Amino acid sequence: MKRRLPFLPLITLILSTLACIFQMDVPSTLSPAQVETFAAQTLAFYQYQTYVALGTQAQPPVADTLAPPPAGADTATNTMMPPATNTLMPSFTSTIFIPSVTPTAVPCNWAQFISDVTIPDGWETSPSDHFIKTWRLKNIGSCTWTSGYALVFDHGDQMGAPASQQLTTGSVAPGGSIDVSVDLVSPAAAGTYQGYFKLRASDSSVFGIGAAADTAFWVKIKVVPGGFSVQTFEAQISVPMGSTGHVSVNCPSGSVVVGGGFDGGNNISAHRSERSGNGWVVYAHRYTGANATLKAYAYCLSGVSATSTSGYAEKTLTPGLSGNITQNCSGSSIVSGGGYNVTEGKIWVYILRMAGNGLVLHAKNTAASNAVIRSHPVCLTSAGAVTVQASNTGSVPGSSSGTVEAACPPGTAITGGGFTLSANMTLTGMYRHPTENRWVVKALNMGGSSLNVISYGICLAYS
Repeated sequence: MKRRLPFLPLITLILSTLACIFQMDVPSTLSPAQVETFAAQTLAFYQYQTYVALGTQAQPPVADTLAPPPAGADTATNTMMPPATNTLMPSFTSTIFIPSVTPTAVPCNWAQFISDVTIPDGWETSPSDHFIKTWRLKNIGSCTWTSGYALVFDHGDQMGAPASQQLTTGSVAPGGSIDVSVDLVSPAAAGTYQGYFKLRASDSSVFGIGAAADTAFWVKIKVVPGGFSVQTFEAQISVPMGSTGHVSVNCPSGSVVVGGGFDGGNNISAHRSERSGNGWVVYAHRYTGANATLKAYAYCLSGVSATSTSGYAEKTLTPGLSGNITQNCSGSSIVSGGGYNVTEGKIWVYILRMAGNGLVLHAKNTAASNAVIRSHPVCLTSAGAVTVQASNTGSVPGSSSGTVEAACPPGTAITGGGFTLSANMTLTGMYRHPTENRWVVKALNMGGSSLNVISYGICLAYS
């Protein structure tokens, strides 16, 4: 009796399919043992394909070898079927493709626009107004910007800008930022104007911002007839330790000085800050520490018909005496700013502010001999002009420096200001905020606890 093969139809179907694929020349008559051998090889082949498709590195299983039938159970022999080989199973080699990645080099010269420090887009001004546009740029290239680099006018409305000017006297390393300023004049006719600028490297190549480092950055203004504008101009010097230095700055032609201020370090003391001609002058002494930078600011009115003058009131203080002195503006003029002038090294100035139509100064003589104090208001004559005073009180922690700011109301412009200090405090700066309509008072608290500071802003408007 022959052995029954319940899966013979399925095995026969597999062999038929395999015969079509590989075009095998299989004998027409096979014994059951041969059929089982073919089936085992076929299953092993499909298992191998599955392992290759899955990408496994394990060896495929070997098909079980069926035991030969008992002697005499089948008269067929294996003479018709040669020993099985792997010729039916092709050799597969797994290859992993790893793409070659070449890093993109960072351009040598490449800038990024960070912000408009002054003059935002659409800023309104009057005809023929002098103003300073400042951009904050970041070096995102691979080369350092040096003194050989320049800001260059590219196209659009030039507005009095130079064709080129030095970018920096120092250096800006990759990753560093710089504030880039240019003096401009608004056109005489009403309208919207836009000027475009780029940077030029020391090798004369021109570059800018954007993905391709070739896009210009710009200034965009709107000229409005009958408007007025107050702009800041500055100059600075380095004051060596133990020395007195002075610096002055003038308003450009076509504008009128209406006030001024200064900024210095914690160990610098200004004893003179006042109008000088059509500008501002500051004198200060550096008592301790390394060299310090002293800045003078002039606030310049344009866009309207105006003139300004200054006078002073003087008072002598005996040793240890405190006193005050007020100088008023006369006639149709109004106080728009001001400063002071006191004997160097002897006077502690603790109040300077607008009082009525004048400027009041409070001070104390801390020396062993007489000292002089002077109040120096700036008096503006301009049809329709009015000024009001804004104030704000803040505190500075003990043994540290700090600032307090007073904001002028909308529709007005900061033209000057003053301060009130507590005892044990030294004034280290008073100036117009570079981007906002506020007056900044900067002071050093030499005491051990917080002390109050009052900031006063003088705000100009036209009725």
